[in-house]
Order: sequence, then C-alpha cells, then structure tokens
Amino acid sequence: MKDITVSKANFEEIIKDDFIYVDKTEFLYKIISSREPYFFLSRPRRFGKTLFVDTLEKFYQGKKELFEGLYIFNQDWNWEEHPIIRLDFNMIPSENREVLNKSLQKIFSKIAARYNIDLIVEEAYYMFPELIEKLYNKFNQDVVILIDEYDKPIISNLKSTLEENSANLKTIDKNQDYLKMLYDYLKPLEGYLEKVFITGVSKFSKLSIFSTLNNLIELDQNEEFAEIMGYTEKELDEYFSPYFSKLAEKNNLTISECRNKFKQMYNGFRFTEKDSRVYNPFSVGNALKNADFDNYWFESGTPTFLVELIKNKNFDLSNLENIEVGKNEIKAYDIGNIQIIPLLFQTGYLTIKEIEDQVIYKLDYPNYEVENSFNLNLAKSFSQNKITVPVVHRLKKLLINKELEKFIQQIKSIFFSLVNINIPKSLQDREAYYNSLFYLITTLLTDNNLNVYSEVLTSEGRIDSIIETDTNIYIIEFKANQDAEIALQQIKDKNYAERFKIKDKGIILIGTNFDTEKRNIKDIKIEEID
Repeated sequence: MKDITVSKANFEEIIKDDFIYVDKTEFLYKIISSREPYFFLSRPRRFGKTLFVDTLEKFYQGKKELFEGLYIFNQDWNWEEHPIIRLDFNMIPSENREVLNKSLQKIFSKIAARYNIDLIVEEAYYMFPELIEKLYNKFNQDVVILIDEYDKPIISNLKSTLEENSANLKTIDKNQDYLKMLYDYLKPLEGYLEKVFITGVSKFSKLSIFSTLNNLIELDQNEEFAEIMGYTEKELDEYFSPYFSKLAEKNNLTISECRNKFKQMYNGFRFTEKDSRVYNPFSVGNALKNADFDNYWFESGTPTFLVELIKNKNFDLSNLENIEVGKNEIKAYDIGNIQIIPLLFQTGYLTIKEIEDQVIYKLDYPNYEVENSFNLNLAKSFSQNKITVPVVHRLKKLLINKELEKFIQQIKSIFFSLVNINIPKSLQDREAYYNSLFYLITTLLTDNNLNVYSEVLTSEGRIDSIIETDTNIYIIEFKANQDAEIALQQIKDKNYAERFKIKDKGIILIGTNFDTEKRNIKDIKIEEID
C-alpha cells in the first residue's frame, strides 16, 4: 500500500518516493496537445494547482520516465525539452509594487543564470521579454511559461480594503498595473511561446491583467475540465480503498457507513455545468492518513478578510444557503467593489448544487466540513470568541435531552456575554447582526444526532429555524423588538408545523423576541403540540 503525502507538491519527488499520485495527466495532455497557447484555471486553495503546474514543468523538461504507467506516457508525443519560466507567486513577496519588482528581478536573474544567459536590462518588466527572447534564440525551442497563483499580489493585500480609499486598495491597483505591464509582453512574443499556463484562486471581472491575451482559454467552468482538480468517487476507489478500512475500524463504522460519512464531510465541490462533484485533495489526504474525521481544509487557512467583509456589509448569513444567482454572477468579481457571493464561490466556501435551465445557479455549502468550520469561524468573530465548540456542544445535549429551560438560559448567557462588544449602531443593522448570530448558533448544532434547517421555505412562508432530534422537532421563529407571542402566533397562523406531523415525533414551537437595546432575549414563548 503506497503512502499518502499531503505536504509535497513536487511531482518528481512524489513519483520517486512512491507516494500515491492520482493521475490527472489526461487533462495535461488535452492542454499540451491543443493548438491554443494560453490557458487559465482558477480553483480554491489546496486543490492541487501547484502540483499540476509542477507536473507540467516536469513534462516540458522531457522527463518521460517519471510518467510511466500514467495516461500520458503512451500518447503520441516527442517529449522534447523546452526552456521554462516558472513563477510561483506564493513564494514572491508583493507587499507593494517596489517589493514585487525587486522580487521578480531576482527570479528572472536566477532563471537566466540557470540557463547561462546574460540579461542587460534591470527592470523586471523589461527583463521578462528579454529572457523569453534569449531563451528561444539560445535553444531554438519555444518557451513554456508557468504562472502559479497569479492573484497572490492582489488578494494578499485584501486585509483592510473594507474602508474606502484605503492604502491597500492603492497597493492592489499598483500591483495590478505592474502585472499587466508584465503580461502585455506575451502577446507580441507569441511566436516564441509553446504554452502559457496560469493558475489562481480568484478571477476578477474585466480580467484586466490579461487584457491583451484575447484568446486566453478559461478552464475553470469548462465541462471538459470539471475534474482536473479534486478527487472523484472513482478515484477514491482506485487509489485509496485500503485506507478506508483503517478509517472505518478506528471510528467503529462499517465500510459503507464510513464512505457515507466521508462523502458528507469532504465531497460536494462542483465548478461547472457538468454534474460532477469532487473531494478536496487536502482533506482526503489528511483524513485517510490520520484515520480521523476532522476539519482539515478550512483549518489550513483562515479566511480573515472574508469574515470581516461579511461583518462590515451586514450580510444576512441565512442567505448563504440555497442561493440563486445568474450564471455570469459567479464568474468574476470587481476588486474595487467586491461582492460576497462570487468571492465565496471562487474561494470554495460555496459551490454549485443545482442548475436550472442553464441560467439559474443554485449555490450552497459544498459539505459539512466547510459549513461547520465556516459558521464556527463566523460565530467566533461575531461574538469575539465567546461562542466556542464546548458552548455549542452543551447546547446540543440540552436539546437532545429536551431540557428547554436550561437551553434558553444557555442562549441568554451567550448573548449576555456579548454586551460589551462592538456591534452596528443602527436598529436595522443591529437586527441583522443578531439575526445572523442566532442563525450561526442554531446552524452549528448540526451533527449526527441533530439536523438543523434554516430559512425553510413552506407554502405559507419561511421558517427561521428547524432543529430535529431523534425524538423531537423544534420550530423556532426569531423576532427583534417585537413580542415572543407574535413569533409564536406566526408559527401557528402559517401552519409551519403541518408538514412535520407525519413524523412520529414531538413538535415544540418556540417564539423568540430579541431586544436590540438590551442586547439579549427579552422573552420566549414555548408550546408543545400534539
């Protein structure tokens, strides 16, 4: 049984050290055999972009022996070695334009030295075309350009852009302009180029950085490349089957139960119209290597900027489930006017769940790992770390055991602990803030013993929250600055409980009223129905 590696993104090391390599070279072959010169692919972090770029590099270095047993090995290809310029912006400092320029100067000088080429100019954006031309002339071979995480100089500066006219936005604009100058040289030098392959997390509207590359092939929503990143169910069967026995045994599950839980935790990412859902490779590797279900992908990078953006825009978090948008609304976003939904889609926190008439895209969390981790992170931020895993666990136990008085006291205690934190000043924004916080608390209760549904649509209206245990169903309506009786009466008037009466469970109605001035629950009405 081959070992799993989650830390290596070097194709040659993975092959030579006999680690599992999930064969994606069929997609590689489609790219290298295409007559098109420019390709762009965006995918969330930790999806294997760097490994794919590295595999391309080894291919264009003519290292055929590394590919034995893989799809591309037996394809009709001459395996010629090409000069390569590889830029990994994850490794390139870019705090501002000056730092970016100096960093690229060093990289271009290093590449030139490796190929024994002397560069005359010193500015990086002049060194780039000179390097391309001299590599071509020296080796009489077209040059391959590989650019990994092209957007890092932009998104790494998205830390304080919530304030208009912030210094960070100016830095971003300058970095964008600088990179545009760099890439503008590719078009007139097209005759010297074999292939240009660019990856990133984000795709900006008016992809201005590559505006001169008018024939750039965008692969991110191309159905033919739906499975270029991430693992399919079939690939799990082919490469990782022995590891599921170990995972199942450690967690006292059958293989079937184990696979179902694994799917709920880590599957669900869909990027194109093709109904193909993939697993995140980082989570798969860690879960199987450690034989433990945990939140791996999310914990590998905290989305601080995303959380701050959501808070500052007073975004209604209940709208993050079952979102409906137009197809073009998720393709890109404007860096100067960032919209939350396309940003969440491109970064992997939302995914395509369903497509209606090839026009309406329904988005939702891809899986339990992302939903639970993201909501917990948001809850901690909204509550300044007052809402934690132990707090949520106690709430779950109280609901399962139907200890409603203690559950209410615990909720009140949570809100009481938030009295001194900074919250929006306007009444409307306060209501949105507390509604989001209440939504987060109830959503976090979801696990194997509790099912939580928020903003449930019925023929009579939307139910704020439904919590279902093995024995009971709690229907909760949340109001602000009104009356708990009104909330309870709304549940009755709109017959929210009707659809659940066919289940052999107790039904408990809970009307909740929040006082935004006192910053706590003012009153609660509970009624159990037959």
